[in-house]
Amino acid sequence: MPIAEKMRIGGLKIGVDRVIYTTITLLAVLIIYDGWEQLRFWNVVTVIVGPILAIFLGHVFGATLGSRVALGRPLTRHEHRTVFAEECRFLLIAVPPLVILVILTIAGVSFTRIIQVIVLTGVLSLGVWGGVAGRRAGLTGWPLLVPIIYGLFVGGI
Repeated sequence: MPIAEKMRIGGLKIGVDRVIYTTITLLAVLIIYDGWEQLRFWNVVTVIVGPILAIFLGHVFGATLGSRVALGRPLTRHEHRTVFAEECRFLLIAVPPLVILVILTIAGVSFTRIIQVIVLTGVLSLGVWGGVAGRRAGLTGWPLLVPIIYGLFVGGI
């Protein structure tokens, strides 16, 4: 598998590198932000979705410009739609934290605690992605723990 190739999970091709750095960016925003208890539900949604949306728009912009440079001409409408559709899958990264937010809000959990759960889930997901990468690299047994621990370590930082 070439570097940064998309991996098929279920019916979707996923750019694992994008999932990982967006997760790290989101975790950093959630950890740094203070004052969760002063926010309303939709404000918390905005704090979660905002960084993901910004990264998505950056990817659309970058992919569009990169394609234009590679082709040496402006993109057609079809090419613009293709780039946009390709990048839209990236927005699915917002789903897990939003699901956690909705479920725990309904359960009456404070926003501060919900954010802690989302951050912990994000850290654990980085460990899982480390395991997926290690397994795809052919690692088994104890050597497989190294990329898992590395993912957890990076998330924990």
